[in-house]
Amino acid sequence: MFTLPPPSYERVRPLLLGMDIHLIGRSILARKTPVQIFVDHIEQPRALFAQAGHRFILAGKASFSDFNIAIQNHFVNVLLPEFQKNGVEGFPIYYDSPEWEGGISSLLPGQEIIHADREYFTCTEVKQDWRKILPEGFRVLPVNADLLSKDFKHLNTLKEEMTSERPSVEDFLDKSFGVCAIHENELAGWCLSEYNTDGRCEIGIETISEYRKRGLATALTLALLEHAFSTGLNEVGWHCFKRNVPSSQTARKAGLEKVCDYRSFICLVK
Repeated sequence: MFTLPPPSYERVRPLLLGMDIHLIGRSILARKTPVQIFVDHIEQPRALFAQAGHRFILAGKASFSDFNIAIQNHFVNVLLPEFQKNGVEGFPIYYDSPEWEGGISSLLPGQEIIHADREYFTCTEVKQDWRKILPEGFRVLPVNADLLSKDFKHLNTLKEEMTSERPSVEDFLDKSFGVCAIHENELAGWCLSEYNTDGRCEIGIETISEYRKRGLATALTLALLEHAFSTGLNEVGWHCFKRNVPSSQTARKAGLEKVCDYRSFICLVK
């Protein structure tokens, strides 16, 4: 297994774009997402294993035993001890082919692995005005430095979400955008862009539990879509677990259309 240096990332473009519903691939190629990429061959990669934060990608040929053994050793000897030390409870693994499904237990020996069914939605235009459905008593503000300087409740939780995909709050403010709902002096929810690359972004969204089922998530999604398209983006994506019915309902209410179902792995760290 070889570490692919950043100047050589173009060599794995076909592998990453073979799973193009995941915008993280394009973000990696554009050097916007910090990542460590391992391949089976430096000059002509046929299989890829990548780590971006706590997200992992498997792509290409799943049948190279030496490469798979190296992945296993990296998980067992490096990643899992690090996650256990830092209290990481689990992480997702995205893959491009059912070929990876049969061997995942050998890559992660002794770990509990869940096969998760997921859905992917996209939108290319705003179909409603968020102002008409925003509940009374709430206001929508952009996620920016001015907002972060205030003393709103749940501000630290928002910052944690901002750094779930970006390495820092500052990097988020530089490369991404978002909107939040304010009720009095409290953040009631937020909707953030992720992996802004090649005219596209994806959505990360959260509503504080006591403010759910009021239409806030739909209003925030529409507000984010409005901003995204006003800045020149032409497509916004939404991923959710298939069992998460409220999430898929919010996507549909905001005008996103389902593109496909797909599967991923969730590894629970023991």
